[in-house]
Amino acid sequence: MNPNASHPKILPATPESIRLASQALRDGKLIGLPTETVYGLAARGDQPESVAKIFAAKQRPSTNPLILHVGDPDAVHSLVAMDSDITRRRFEAASSLWPGPLTLVLPRSTSVLDCVTAGGNTVAVRVPAHLVALQLLREISLPIAAPSANVSNYISPTRPEHVIDGLADSVEWVLDGGICDVGLESTVLSIADPSNPPTILREGVLSATKLESVFGEIVLSAAINNMELTKPPSDAPAASPGLHRRHYSPRTPLRLVRESDHASSANSDLRVLRIRLRGPASSLPGYVDVWSLSADGDPLEIANRLYETLRRADSGQFDQIEIDQMNVEDWSESGNANLIAAISDRLHRASNQDDAPLGR
Repeated sequence: MNPNASHPKILPATPESIRLASQALRDGKLIGLPTETVYGLAARGDQPESVAKIFAAKQRPSTNPLILHVGDPDAVHSLVAMDSDITRRRFEAASSLWPGPLTLVLPRSTSVLDCVTAGGNTVAVRVPAHLVALQLLREISLPIAAPSANVSNYISPTRPEHVIDGLADSVEWVLDGGICDVGLESTVLSIADPSNPPTILREGVLSATKLESVFGEIVLSAAINNMELTKPPSDAPAASPGLHRRHYSPRTPLRLVRESDHASSANSDLRVLRIRLRGPASSLPGYVDVWSLSADGDPLEIANRLYETLRRADSGQFDQIEIDQMNVEDWSESGNANLIAAISDRLHRASNQDDAPLGR
């Protein structure tokens, strides 16, 4: 728990608080829900009125589907339509990674609301690996829709205070689950089409190598295999949450720069912060301050600290933020190309730079 949480809507995750939060959900209200990835803005996913509150609070486009969270893999069966032996086999294999930072995309059942899937024919489901989330989900025994608890396009929250910063007027309670262990959104994996290999639609901490060992077959990556999933028609449902071109963005202008750049090219009158991905936070010409996400260049530490650091930078009276690009080929020694691609993708969307490579 977070001993510094002081807002009256932030509740310590006691059994009584979990009951209060569960009742709020049953009553159609929104809560802030901790998970191992980021904090979610949670509502019961079986009521259109409750789901509509998520879209209104986040100012989220209706074409952006939601993930349904449940407390046990068995609870997924009523939400999906697995009419293929291949799909059933893949589901049983993938669900062995639950609870965990994995979202599965499957054909939807007729019980799932159109507003949850953005009108698409698939549904995204997961079982989070966070004790507080699991306690609540198992107590309420309902599918809970829970995108990241922030206004759309802003930086995802990894602390309870981050939820309050943007959505205090929208949530009834925020359960304090401490700082998120992963700090980056879940891997989204589609197993909806039995005629195609399992495909990663949104990269996260899970590696394709790990997934292939579970499935016993090849796993494709939309990012690494250059599959075009990010530009559907504007009125069409996205293939996965988190694919909008601009996303995870601070309000302060953010630029990606080469890791080897050792001086700011910005106007000298600007207060520019440099965020290094690895190495020391040594002073550099043209920057009023230099921060480092990981002295040792550990991708897990970078992922864990990225959003919190961007939020801190956004409140730091800087005129501009410059942060290192992350290219897969420059980080090959990390051993997890998918995590590198995930971080690179988040940085690219945060900056919304046309000329910034994704490092594919």
